[in-house]
Amino acid sequence: MIFSAKKAKAIILSFSLLSTFSLSAESFFSGLTGVKINFSGNELSESYDPDLKLQAFFAGQFNFMDNLWARTEFSLNTGDFISENIFKETTSLFQIDELSLNLRSNAENYINYLSLFLGTFEPIGSDVFLQRYFKITPIASKLTESWLGLSGSILYPQRGFGLSNTLKFLNIPSALNISAYLNTDEYDYFVFNTDIRFAMNYRYFTADVLCGIGLPLGSPVTTDEYFIAIEKIYWHAGTNILFGNDYTQSLFIQAGIFNASFIGKTTVDWAEKNIYLMFEPRFILKKLKCDISLYNLPESNVKELQNVDCTLGININCYSENVKIGNKTFTIGCHTNAGLKNKTIFNLEEPTNFTENFIFNITGYSSSDLLSGELHVMLKLKIMELTRNNPGNVFSCGIGYRTKI
Repeated sequence: MIFSAKKAKAIILSFSLLSTFSLSAESFFSGLTGVKINFSGNELSESYDPDLKLQAFFAGQFNFMDNLWARTEFSLNTGDFISENIFKETTSLFQIDELSLNLRSNAENYINYLSLFLGTFEPIGSDVFLQRYFKITPIASKLTESWLGLSGSILYPQRGFGLSNTLKFLNIPSALNISAYLNTDEYDYFVFNTDIRFAMNYRYFTADVLCGIGLPLGSPVTTDEYFIAIEKIYWHAGTNILFGNDYTQSLFIQAGIFNASFIGKTTVDWAEKNIYLMFEPRFILKKLKCDISLYNLPESNVKELQNVDCTLGININCYSENVKIGNKTFTIGCHTNAGLKNKTIFNLEEPTNFTENFIFNITGYSSSDLLSGELHVMLKLKIMELTRNNPGNVFSCGIGYRTKI
């Protein structure tokens, strides 16, 4: 949910006052923040034009008491700092990702979590829901990591204003969620959405499944049969599935669709660009891990990811999480990525300019503990830029830092 500068300042001020109150009430605050600077060549420029951009996020939780807490998360994605003059204004997108108030109540066989939220709340595709309710380590693909918040790449953005209720069962490792929220569609009509979600977490199997519908509240249709008829019903669905775990050979699957619709009684309308698919076998070879990702991603997702530059492709990520250099421990790895821009599995037969749309990238990366946080460094080589006579765009790099507060 993107707000104007005035609204953003008002929300920040509100949470500043909230944090002041919470501290005075001897409440507990915890948070995570991160910032990353990216340097690359501008691919849209005919001559070499360096870009320097910044991505940052902040996520925090205020615990007012054991069973009542508030969460906030926001992100910043800037334009190029050095396009004209580093001391001039830079176009930036400030986004409120989550504002929520959460109440927990305990029963004999389950725990109930009731949440009032604004923004994007525990979206399907990310593993935030699984981490919060099952206290597991992240299971999402390393390919889809992002510096614009906790969620990474998401299948469907459950964005809006609404209520969410989750039952976490105590006798079996599962959770049931029902959400109702209001947002807008591409025509700026209000849409009332309701979702149902089920998740489970066993030693060698983890799954998170969501489906829902959206009812547009604008432009009603009147007919002879009905006083008010709904012309279109939106629907969406998504799932994360992991066979195995982080300590075994495993298989990770993501699938989702959003902004599909039922029109009338018989027509189903959906766009190929809104299909999200990932199939990722994960192998453990002594001290080396290797993830092989086959993916078909919406363009809107690709724009926010640091390791993906095309909508259809394959990625091989080989890495080690325990490399000793002196008395320091590093995670060191390499993404090898090949694919096609502006292509999906549904339009492969259509002609394309292979030279312009083919991507072949090699990205080396490293992370290690530094002070109270974690330092990340990456260097990307865009090999196909050499064939396009853009040698200045071959290299890009980034450095980021995450820390708990």
